[in-house]
Amino acid sequence: MENRPEIEPYYWDVNNLKWPVNGKTRPDLILFDPPYFSKKNTVLALINADWRDFQSTPAIDESRKNSIMIDDYLNILRKGGWEATHIIQAPMSSERFQANVVAVMQKKKILGVTSRYVIIAKK
Repeated sequence: MENRPEIEPYYWDVNNLKWPVNGKTRPDLILFDPPYFSKKNTVLALINADWRDFQSTPAIDESRKNSIMIDDYLNILRKGGWEATHIIQAPMSSERFQANVVAVMQKKKILGVTSRYVIIAKK
């Protein structure tokens, strides 16, 4: 980093993580891609989806308690001094929804995710 002054490292305090989710578990991986630095005219683009604790749970019984939703991402960005300029919904391939999977989802009334959000923000 000494020879890359445009890269500003950020070190997480792992003992005092501020996270918008209640509970004792923490994520195994957080990926931000790009940029890896914060210069004056940087534009930040995040590709993500709502993360819901919904595996095998009917939509009506889902709990928001352990979820991370798009508004949580937006609040984190806002608190960090970023302004969201675009929220784009990007469709995903439906290949993963094969007939047998869809039949089970319909029977259990489980909602499937068919897109990701692209959040674009600037300082």
